[in-house]
Amino acid sequence: MITKETEDAVLLYIDETHIRSYHVLRSTWSEVGRQKQVPTFGHHAHVSRFGAVNIHDGETVLHQTTAAPMPRRS
Repeated sequence: MITKETEDAVLLYIDETHIRSYHVLRSTWSEVGRQKQVPTFGHHAHVSRFGAVNIHDGETVLHQTTAAPMPRRS
């Protein structure tokens, strides 16, 4: 909790987002005995972005992280 703000204080609002290159499979249905085949990419690459905004001067800072695709199972 901030009780007293000084001239040299920096107050930031921060946020993050995660972007995936694949869709999440929720559920599907098929006839009994005929399993539905759902194509997938075979990897789960994604990018995460983190950002902050200085509320005093509007300066923004962005940081991007990437993840290598998961290795395929053999």
